[in-house]
Amino acid sequence: MDDLTPLRYFRAAYELGTFSAAARACDVRQPSVSAAIARLEDRYDGPLFHRSRDGLTPTALGHELYSQAGGVLAQVSQLEARLKGHVARMVRVYCAPDVMMAPFEAGLARIRRAVPRAQFQFTDDALQADLQFVAESCLPRGCGYHPLWQERYGLALHCAHPLLAKAKLTLADMAGEALIARPYCPSADRFLTSLTQGEATLAGLRVAASAIHDAQLMDLVAAGLGVALMPMSHGEAHRGIVLRDISDIDPVTRVVGVGYRKTGFAGDMARHFLNRESVVGTMSLASVAAV
Repeated sequence: MDDLTPLRYFRAAYELGTFSAAARACDVRQPSVSAAIARLEDRYDGPLFHRSRDGLTPTALGHELYSQAGGVLAQVSQLEARLKGHVARMVRVYCAPDVMMAPFEAGLARIRRAVPRAQFQFTDDALQADLQFVAESCLPRGCGYHPLWQERYGLALHCAHPLLAKAKLTLADMAGEALIARPYCPSADRFLTSLTQGEATLAGLRVAASAIHDAQLMDLVAAGLGVALMPMSHGEAHRGIVLRDISDIDPVTRVVGVGYRKTGFAGDMARHFLNRESVVGTMSLASVAAV
C-alpha cells in the first residue's frame, strides 16, 4: 500500500538512526527517504527528528508517531501477507527462438517452490517479460543479465548424412549443400560471414528453407531438407541430427543466460531462478554453473 510508504521510511529511519541506513534497508535512494520524512513533518506540523552529524534523534512527536504507526504497519503487513497468499503471481517469460527451454526447467521449478502460486505466462515480447532466456547479444536494453554458459556453433547434419563419415569437416565439404536459414539468429549471421570470408568453394551453397525457431530447424535437418548452423548444445536435443565442428574456420561462440527486468518483482524471480541471495551485478562465466 503506497500511502504507507512514508511511514515505512520513517520507521526505518527511527530504528536505524540515519536516512542513508534507512534508504539502504528500504532499497531506495536517500533523497526519497528525506523527502518522505519532510512530507510527514509538514502533515503533522512539526519535526520528527533532530538532525546532527551523529545521526537522527527522534523528537517527542517522532516518538509518538513511531508508537502509533508500529501497530498500523504490523496490521497492514499481516493483511498483505494474507491477501498475497490467495493471489496468483504472474511471471512473464520470454524464450528466444534460438534458445532451447530444457536447460531452464530446473530454474523454473525453483521459482514454483519458492512462490507456490506462481503462474508462468510465455510471451514473444522480450521487453515485457520479467525473465528472458536469451543469448547475451540479444538481451533487451536496460535489463539485468546473468550468463549461464558459453557455447560454440557447428554444422547440424541429418544423422545418416554422408559427411558424417569424414573425420573432419572443412569449408570445402559444405559446397553444394542445401542450407536451412535461421533469420532470427544474429550469431548464425556471424557464422555465415566467417564462412563467406573463407575460400570460394562455397559458391554452390544455397538456402533450401527458412525456420522460425530452432526446434523447427532441428526437425527440418532431421527430415533431410538440408544442413544448418546452430549451437553445438542442440545436438543433445534431437536424436535425428548430429552437430560437427568445421575445422578450418575460427569458431563462432555465444553466451546464453537469464535476463530480467530491473523491477523488484523480476529481480526476486531471477533470484529464485538462480537460487542466489542477490542478482545485483553480472557474474563471470567462470563463477556460474549451468542451470
